[in-house]
Amino acid sequence: MRGDRLMKIVLLLQSRGRMSTRELAEQLEVTPRTVSRDLEALGQAGIPIVAHRGRFGGWSLMEGYRSGLTGMTPSETAALLLRASSGPLHDVGMGEHYEAALEKLRAAYPQAERQGADWIQRRLLIDESGWNEESSSVTEALSICQEALWAAHKLRFAYVKEPGGARGVRRVKPLGLVVKRGSWYLVAQERQVVKRFRISRMEAVEELEESFSYPESFDLRTYWAEAMRTFSALLPYYEAKLCMNEEALQAFREERFAHIQHCAPNADGSYHVQVDLETLAFAVRFILGLGRLVRVLDPQELASRIAQEAQSVARQYAADVDLNKK
Repeated sequence: MRGDRLMKIVLLLQSRGRMSTRELAEQLEVTPRTVSRDLEALGQAGIPIVAHRGRFGGWSLMEGYRSGLTGMTPSETAALLLRASSGPLHDVGMGEHYEAALEKLRAAYPQAERQGADWIQRRLLIDESGWNEESSSVTEALSICQEALWAAHKLRFAYVKEPGGARGVRRVKPLGLVVKRGSWYLVAQERQVVKRFRISRMEAVEELEESFSYPESFDLRTYWAEAMRTFSALLPYYEAKLCMNEEALQAFREERFAHIQHCAPNADGSYHVQVDLETLAFAVRFILGLGRLVRVLDPQELASRIAQEAQSVARQYAADVDLNKK
């Protein structure tokens, strides 16, 4: 597109200095005549393009002129680059485009500012991924949701709202995809209500042939900002601190209702893990199923409930054994 090409000319002249028409044409993969027309258009738009005549002539920006991008400070540049995690964008096939855009952003800055941003970036890291890697089933569901969203087709899927809850079939109009802390959410309209669905809890996802008209009045950013004001209060949340071995840790990573927040190895090969298990009832059932592989450090309420359940199970099997002896 011509607008993209005009911007690239400005960035090239800004980062490389004087360039000939032939050099610009090679970089842009267009004819010299097209470059001449583009340079004329930039001049008419108020960009101070300077023509240099003679054997070593060419084109440059007026000395001291920088595009609006360079109004940002080195710290502002570094802030953008620190947030430059393309992981979620790779999930929807846009990672390479995002990384290319970041390279253009770096190239557009003066050397001094670029060095300042790189210095900070080498020393700070914002990891936006979650502890649990998305499974292949989640990746497949995300891909189907994305395709339906792009095509404005309805979706049908089975959904479990909470651990141990009933599995219901949903039929929705996809309105957007949101990633938060490494977890993907589908924002969709079910009947007349806009809802959020965690993609890791979606099963048998199917893109339907039935199309719909995307509501022009809907704004994903506005919706999500409003939803976040109440989202934390609405989500079930039960935090526990545990000590476990490698086998149990793997089980936690594979369990979609367990959300690992922090994991630290111990000298003896075990792990201290801070995890959200959503509800007390689910925490008791899941940890009890792992037996001696997991020990509850906190809260005491959870440890007591598991001890009571374990004693009840032991009494039940002890009675069964006594009956068999008789």
